[in-house]
Amino acid sequence: MTGLAVERPPGRGDLRERSALLRLDGTFEPPYLVVDGDVDIGTLAMFTAALSRMLAHGSGDVWVDAERLRFIDVGGLRAIASAACRLGLQDRRLVLRAVAPHLVDLMDLVGWSQIANLVMLAREPRAVREAPPAGAAG
Repeated sequence: MTGLAVERPPGRGDLRERSALLRLDGTFEPPYLVVDGDVDIGTLAMFTAALSRMLAHGSGDVWVDAERLRFIDVGGLRAIASAACRLGLQDRRLVLRAVAPHLVDLMDLVGWSQIANLVMLAREPRAVREAPPAGAAG
């Protein structure tokens, strides 16, 4: 048992999936998926299924909000790359919003940032607060 709960209110185009480590919320029109938590071996099937539903039931570009994505393993990155390639066959794009800079770097490293129908919009790195100089009033 994975602790997965799937909710889909009748008559609405919403997607809501929950596990202990991952929350997915989305709409099909327009196709927009919010990822909150960790995508790893335990949540990969849930993530992949939700992403596939977005591709199948929506039209136009598919947006994935990664601002609250805490961790993603190579399986999750592979699912994203695969989804972008499938969308390319339909002349659609996968747009990742608020991607952590280190994930953009990783996608560059493995070459998946070059997938034509994958757009990654990096979030701004958080400013690092410097400690006040010794003796300064704080």
